[in-house]
Amino acid sequence: MKLNGWKRIGIASVLWILGAGSHTYDSEIDRFSGIIASTHVQCDSNLAGKTGDAWATGFNECDKEADDSLALVLSEARLDAALVALVPVPMGWGFTYLVLFLARWVRRGFMRPL
Repeated sequence: MKLNGWKRIGIASVLWILGAGSHTYDSEIDRFSGIIASTHVQCDSNLAGKTGDAWATGFNECDKEADDSLALVLSEARLDAALVALVPVPMGWGFTYLVLFLARWVRRGFMRPL
């Protein structure tokens, strides 16, 4: 099977979407996971003087805070990954078509009338 240039560009676009999206998602999760972990550790350190029910309540609050932070980070990471993966492709295709249109338009201007 022989692929022409446009099919190859299409394959490159799909590869960009998959690669850029997964890389951005992973890097955003890595970036924010340290912040969430340090926040959870700091919250847990505040429980040092507590015992019994007070400790359990404090721990549950820390756990809920970490879960809420994680949910926020996951939604932001998905949005960032989608933007990085999907926005450049139509912009690149649009720019390509614009350049082709302008080149053909200019070339027609230099053609002699029949």
